[in-house]
Amino acid sequence: MAELVLKGGRVLNVYSSELLRRDVLIKDGKIVSVDADLYGRDSIELIDRVIVPGYIDCHFHPWFIYNPLEFAKEACTKGITTLFCDNLMFYMVMDLDLFEDLMESLSELPIKLFWFVRAVPQTPMEDEEEKFSKENIKRLLSHPLVKSLGEITRWPKIIEGDENILELIHYANRLGKRVDGHTAGARYNQIERLSSLGIESCHEAINKREALERLRAGMYVMMRESSLRRDLKELLRIVTEEEVRTERLMLTTDCSSPAFYERYGILDYLIKIALDSGIDPIAVYKMVTLNPSVYFRMEQKIGAIAPGRDADMVILEDLSDPLPQMVISKGEIIAEDGKLCVDFPEINWNRYLKGLDREILRYIKRDIFSLEIGDGDINFPVIELISPVITRCRWMELNIREGIFDIIAREDLSHISVLNREGRWISNGLIKGFGRVGGLCSSFNTASQILIIGREIDDMINATIRMLELGGGIVIADRGKIIYELPLPLGGVMSDRSMRYLASKDRELCGVLSNFGYSFYDPLYTLVFLPNDFLPEVRINYKGIVDIKMDKILWPKRVISL
Repeated sequence: MAELVLKGGRVLNVYSSELLRRDVLIKDGKIVSVDADLYGRDSIELIDRVIVPGYIDCHFHPWFIYNPLEFAKEACTKGITTLFCDNLMFYMVMDLDLFEDLMESLSELPIKLFWFVRAVPQTPMEDEEEKFSKENIKRLLSHPLVKSLGEITRWPKIIEGDENILELIHYANRLGKRVDGHTAGARYNQIERLSSLGIESCHEAINKREALERLRAGMYVMMRESSLRRDLKELLRIVTEEEVRTERLMLTTDCSSPAFYERYGILDYLIKIALDSGIDPIAVYKMVTLNPSVYFRMEQKIGAIAPGRDADMVILEDLSDPLPQMVISKGEIIAEDGKLCVDFPEINWNRYLKGLDREILRYIKRDIFSLEIGDGDINFPVIELISPVITRCRWMELNIREGIFDIIAREDLSHISVLNREGRWISNGLIKGFGRVGGLCSSFNTASQILIIGREIDDMINATIRMLELGGGIVIADRGKIIYELPLPLGGVMSDRSMRYLASKDRELCGVLSNFGYSFYDPLYTLVFLPNDFLPEVRINYKGIVDIKMDKILWPKRVISL
């Protein structure tokens, strides 16, 4: 449909903050005119319905067991026409040329996907200096589909004067690209320092005070409501109580579980929370339209209904109900009444993301879980899980038998290992608070390695073997039987199945782990973050068991040799 007129609607003008009765003329994917009594080859009578710009999620991770194609299909039915996406897990498991090709393939979708590229990984890596070299990141930053450098989880390194990261920040500035921060845990004086060094936004504020600190230091604030962090009502108090201006505020779901999206919605859910908090509706809609477009310096292209802008629009019954009746993206009706109206192009995932290599099966034997020390008692740093993602280090006197912890009498403890996906090394330890699962193996984590947890070594081995047979995924074994499996064949991190299927598997995983005593609410986040290098207090990764705050190895990894 080359030409289309939307007639009789009320158009939200995000520049003048007005709701105006206007017709909208669309031609070749662009808005040509917003005026009264327009005519075109094809017309749609809207009869007082409201037309708002397409929703924009300013900070999204399109790899949280779902893949970007399947998420985009779901997102557009909820009014999202633009996503700013994290490249981390794609770049971790493919080379630079292939990732660039993937970005370009995904740009053919009915909605827009732009990207932020990582300056550093979220976990120590063997080949980090090569993979995340300045040359590679600069090349990615120069790509037109990349709009920012982010999110920089190692913010203390910036304050310490890390030359590589600072050079990348300056390079992004010269290109006119933004620099997205991840300043969780930073004090106000550190926030000020980070702002002075080029960090322009943060999505990690969890309360009113932290949001105000970031605003006052000159940052944009991406206010989050996700399956892990339900903070939006608290964050909105900066508007309802402190009466701050909203131009530098945006809304994001960050990264949420499939079951969360199915139950609540996506940005439509966040808009509803903000509306129910009593914030001016026009200001709320700007947080998911004009504000992110201005932040990413794309206000001449997206985020508004005005001549020359892309024809990305959402048709609503009223501003009080953000769930769309119709969604137009790139000038075409792509969804109506919650259902897709267009076909999404197929992506040849086998070209981009391979499953895990089964060759590693030959390493999966009982002795790899050994600490390679003599039998007897040992004082050992145990990882204690106190929330889905936060840990504490608890030193415990434990007994070693045949090189492996004897935990039969300790029902609160489980073995935990991170195994290199090529079989070169393994980090072994113990975790407290995960429950009493026989054996769980997951390739879903930001280290892109193999995470194994359990009380029974044989079940851990069975779960790992089955996970490798699947080419990646999450598998649980108990008493010699496989009782849960979720294949993740796309790089070991993502599924090729629909969001609906993944929501059911997400709920099933929660139920299975709950039956084994896992007491938290988001196990996918536990699995994805245990090997990282930025959340407190203790983690297990390529270095071994590590005190994150002290940057100290508490127990080293071991090299595997046949």
